Amino acid sequence: MRRTTPYLAVLLAGSSLLASTSLASEQTGVQMAAQPAGQPAETQVAAAPAAMSPASGTEVAVLPRAEMPRREMLGDPAGGDLTADIERLVMNDVLEAQLKGDVGTDTARAARIVYAQDLFQPVWSRAGAESLVDLSRGLVDYGLTAETVVGPDLAGRVKQRFDAASREDRAWADLMLTVAWLRIADAVSGGLNDEGEAVASRPHRPSRAALPAALRQAGEGDAAGALAPFDIDHAQYNGLKRVLQEYREIRERGGWYAIPSGELMRAGDSDERVPAVRARLQAEGYVVPWRMDKSSIRPDAARPDVGAVHAASTGDAVDPAPVATLLSDPNTLDAPLVEALKTFQSRHGLEPDGVVGPRTLEALNESVDSKIDRIAETLSQWRRQGGLGERYVWANIPSFTAEGWNNGQREIRMKTIVGRPDRATPIFSDRIEYTVANPKWYVPVSIARRDKLPKLIEDSSYADRNGFAVYERSTGLRVSSSAVNWNDPTSVNRYRLVQNPSAENALGELKIIFPNRHSVYLHGTPSESLFKRASRAFSSGCIRLENPVGMANWLATHDTATTAEQIQAAVASGRNRHIRFGVQVPVHLTYMTVTVGDDGVPKFWRDIYKRDHDVRYVERYGPPEAQATASVALDTVGAVPAD
Repeated sequence: MRRTTPYLAVLLAGSSLLASTSLASEQTGVQMAAQPAGQPAETQVAAAPAAMSPASGTEVAVLPRAEMPRREMLGDPAGGDLTADIERLVMNDVLEAQLKGDVGTDTARAARIVYAQDLFQPVWSRAGAESLVDLSRGLVDYGLTAETVVGPDLAGRVKQRFDAASREDRAWADLMLTVAWLRIADAVSGGLNDEGEAVASRPHRPSRAALPAALRQAGEGDAAGALAPFDIDHAQYNGLKRVLQEYREIRERGGWYAIPSGELMRAGDSDERVPAVRARLQAEGYVVPWRMDKSSIRPDAARPDVGAVHAASTGDAVDPAPVATLLSDPNTLDAPLVEALKTFQSRHGLEPDGVVGPRTLEALNESVDSKIDRIAETLSQWRRQGGLGERYVWANIPSFTAEGWNNGQREIRMKTIVGRPDRATPIFSDRIEYTVANPKWYVPVSIARRDKLPKLIEDSSYADRNGFAVYERSTGLRVSSSAVNWNDPTSVNRYRLVQNPSAENALGELKIIFPNRHSVYLHGTPSESLFKRASRAFSSGCIRLENPVGMANWLATHDTATTAEQIQAAVASGRNRHIRFGVQVPVHLTYMTVTVGDDGVPKFWRDIYKRDHDVRYVERYGPPEAQATASVALDTVGAVPAD
């Protein structure tokens, strides 16, 4: 009788398994051959039935596997050996066909390796399959749904795996459970490739061999634990997951009613909509007095930033009586409510003036369902973002902030000014290469044509008064601004404007460069008063930093080629100097409309570029005493309130 090792059977069947698995498979074959002493060789491997190779079309030996104790753990019935059926399905590329277009081909190959190395035994035990179902139900914590990731009937697959009459059906179900787990791992990680490694390598992400080990762990009963190496570990991501749950709880409590439009409401105004404003804020967790009803004040949700006692920090109960007596007229926009509105506005990218105007009313009337969707979308953006690096700069456009992160900790943060809507700052990632102290500003042709040419036509001395030198592009020679015919629209193509270093230079005292096709970089500005605004979309695409020298110093802190002292000295010299970094730190420009503060409180930023077309508003109006939400698409309600 011819004896064939498992690896040889796979090889004869035309397998496309990686050569790196051969040793493990051969070792497995040796283990199969190692039987108790004295056992006849004929009982080790039975006669091999003929099977057709999908690769060559020739008959090859498909080996039935010896009974193994693992079957009892798997939960298969007696006589339920599925190895031959699983082998046939695996060799017919069922895994690849089912995962095509969902995950990388190498991920399917990694699962194929698991089956081959385990001699085509089933991967999924009863405990593993049940844990997989539990894991799918928990996808809501990631802003995902089981239906969209694994399909509508995962429980049916589990039943098929253990209860189907046909061995082939049970074998098929085992592969489908593997496919389901791989799709979950792909969805949670933001994409798998290269044998299950995350597509964009992140710090502490799994190695090339991580997925096979994780798949076995899942099949044995810990589908959720096996997923841990593929999950994203970032303070913002983890905070968003917590916030998602909080807003789902708000939805379960009824959400909130819409506030009718009307005149502006300012401090001290009396308006019949004031109770609705108060109820709306309370529904989202802000605590402010309303009427004379003590029951409306929730001590467990009190917040010091809206004038209430913070019970969570003191451990003391809140006595609502003194707070309730502050309100003499429920229709009056009193001081505590104004403070609550200011807090709400600051958390929604609005000027914190305590006035209920069109923009504030728009933010108040966004539905809880819409906010839940925005949180879920931001989670998805983090998953798609890929690797950030251990040390990196994160500039988020809607929040007008730039931050420096190191080993999971934010070390520096500052305000930014970003591109106006018609000159939007692009979204991309790159690496910072160098900084320039006291930079010259070489005015781009597009900006010269749109912004500078009208001023030069009106006043030919504009260039001289604002520190601009004029150079002929063809020769590089400097010419007098008054000698140029600025009424000629082609003049900006023939002459270059260069602003020398000065207190009026548009780039400020320093710029930070990461060469890219967008010609976008980080820089300072002489218009520092603009940082006092809540909404700061004023630039032509570049990102202006509130403290560019501070950011450059942070970049130099752990650099191998320069120091913060060298950067400070270069700036103080007043001369134009280029300083190259030895370590190219990643920089990520993102557009995320929901972020989480250090206190765990979410901030919902205005969609300044109008990219979030799914924002929905509460349509139903009702008494403040009751809370309900009815979210509808914006185009069914009418236009967004004017800015």
